[in-house]
Parts: sequence; C-alpha cells; structure tokens
Amino acid sequence: MDLAEIRRQIDEVDDQLVKLFCERMDLAAQVGAAKWRQGLPLHDNVREEAICARAAKLAGREFAPYARRFFYTLFSLSKDYQIQRAATDRWPNNSINT
Repeated sequence: MDLAEIRRQIDEVDDQLVKLFCERMDLAAQVGAAKWRQGLPLHDNVREEAICARAAKLAGREFAPYARRFFYTLFSLSKDYQIQRAATDRWPNNSINT
C-alpha cells in the first residue's frame, strides 16, 4: 500500500473518530448534568479505572498502555467540558465537585 492510500484510510478513521468524539462529549455533558442533579462529584476513579481496564483489554498487549492514556485524556477533556457546560447552563458552582 502506498503512502497516499494509507493517509486516505487514516483520514477515514479520523472522520469516524471525530464523529464519535463529539457524540461522547455530548453524552459526557448529559452525565455531568445528571451527576449535578444527584449531588455527585464529576470525578469517579472506580468508573474511570474500569473503563481503562476494558479499553486496555480490547486494545491488546501492544496498544494497551496507549489505550489507557487515550482514555485518561478523554476523561480530562470530558470533565473540562462538563465544567464549562455547568457554567454556561448556570449550574450552581458549589455543586460541581471535581
């Protein structure tokens, strides 16, 4: 396979990743709102570790550490977005427990 074809395939995967990323961020905002209504903190170490362990297993031995880093980065972005949405949607600041 030549470089141009590989790059074309990467572009297709990137298109899918962006679509899924946006979908996940929207869901993260919904999770943040639900947590706020229930008085729960945004950060959930147990849930995050379970997701990372699952992702690492799915990724396989070679990519497991990268899958973990990918998801930890995604969690950070999701929490940032939840906090931004909380401010935009006028959730009370003292209800956001990070």
